[in-house]
Amino acid sequence: MKLLIVEGNNEQTRLQREAFGIRPYHLIFQEMLKVLVPRAQTDFAFPADVASELPTISQLEKYDGVLWTGSSLSVLDDIPDVQRQLNFADEVFKSGVPFYGSCWGMQIATVVAGGKVALSKKGLEFGVSKPIEITPIGRKSPFLSHRKKPYSALCIHYDEVAQVPENALILASNSHSKVQAMSFDFKKGSFFGVQYHPEFNTSEMALIATFLSQKLIDSKAFGSMEDVQEFCLLLREQNGIPKEIIDYQLHTQEIMAWLKHYLSK
Repeated sequence: MKLLIVEGNNEQTRLQREAFGIRPYHLIFQEMLKVLVPRAQTDFAFPADVASELPTISQLEKYDGVLWTGSSLSVLDDIPDVQRQLNFADEVFKSGVPFYGSCWGMQIATVVAGGKVALSKKGLEFGVSKPIEITPIGRKSPFLSHRKKPYSALCIHYDEVAQVPENALILASNSHSKVQAMSFDFKKGSFFGVQYHPEFNTSEMALIATFLSQKLIDSKAFGSMEDVQEFCLLLREQNGIPKEIIDYQLHTQEIMAWLKHYLSK
């Protein structure tokens, strides 16, 4: 199996976070795929980087799937870093290669396919999500049929899908965001994505929270630095964190279901 991982952050952001000890998102995805499909070959693409050379449609066609990471960017910003990613996502759809996206990856795919993304009226959803409910359609989806009851996941997003693309199926929702998981077809391709981050583990989430601590306080996600530190300790010690997050196999099962769906074809 040959997979392409698309990094959502630009080089500057990656370097800033690496200096703090946060692995670039494409490497987090690569490590996850080593667990889920050990024999898979993984390549990277960096559409947010000005000088990066991206695969052509004919080169994309040689992949079995494309996985798009999260990002600190907002698709609402009309800047080159965003536009290059929108352009490349359109090429992915033209290639017909199965397309998966976490958080930012889903938002990018949504906009390219004619949907809309907006700043959530409920503010930032961060850390452990509010319980996510599978929709009746979602229960029939090969990507979420394994979920038998409401579940939680690690998340961080200000923006959300406000209008789904034509023919999109909303597979999961929660009280914060109507679209927590979605699938749709566009051009020659098919897309499945989630608003949360199955690829993160609790220690990575704690590190990101520490890095963003002041922003989290400013966003009123936490009342004080002490509250952030207490939450990070709970994550690191996995104290009071739902089992479906602590168990990495359970937390990543949507991505594994997507991989299996296309591996079996």
